[in-house]
Amino acid sequence: MTQELLIPIYHLEHVHTIIAMARYRNLPIATISLIVLNVLIFVLGFVTDSHTQIIRDYGFIPDSIFNTDNSQTDYNIPTGHEAVGNSAYSTLVRLFSSMFIHVNIAHIAFNLLALAYIGGYAEKSIGSSKYVAIYFLSGIFAALFHGVIASYLLDSGQTLLIGASGAISGILGIAAAMGNRRAYYWLIFQIVFAFIGSVSSIPIAFTAHIGGFLAGVILTKFLVRREDSRRREPERMEEGGY
Repeated sequence: MTQELLIPIYHLEHVHTIIAMARYRNLPIATISLIVLNVLIFVLGFVTDSHTQIIRDYGFIPDSIFNTDNSQTDYNIPTGHEAVGNSAYSTLVRLFSSMFIHVNIAHIAFNLLALAYIGGYAEKSIGSSKYVAIYFLSGIFAALFHGVIASYLLDSGQTLLIGASGAISGILGIAAAMGNRRAYYWLIFQIVFAFIGSVSSIPIAFTAHIGGFLAGVILTKFLVRREDSRRREPERMEEGGY
């Protein structure tokens, strides 16, 4: 009698374990990790009273690529033949690090709300590894896209660019490419908000939003088509008699 009672209890515990594992696997781990990382860096800056210094040292300067004479003068980027390597390295670091820096609570809250809003869907749609790759590539492309316009058209290439909005716009691009209309709504909201900010003298790089979104859409479509062609390759080989 005791053994008969223990058997269903064991199975019940086993079922609970399977359910818990399934829920864990369904969590958008990459999205959660990116949100936590952005929050930690933001909090670290204020706790150590180094927030302003972090922005200055790790924000991206468009002129450091597209108008080097101005950037070297105003930001003391090393000049001369011996410093070329260091300058290039600094620019690469800033392209990456600027994606994790935010100026205030409103800035980071707005960006991370967008990431939480659509990130889970995008990550599940294409997988975590592709999701992370598109996140960073979109962020870099967004900074460069903004940099070209800022340096050559708006003459504002010495203004530091910070924030995850370009990379997050790339995540919106993933969702849009996979057919989720909510991504377009959020992008429109971002652009409208950015336009209002520019009119009211709040510096918002809406060009980075657009650049990141375009990068996300293009990269997603490329990766999806590549994955589809890989899946069809065995079928083609069978049809061809290989």
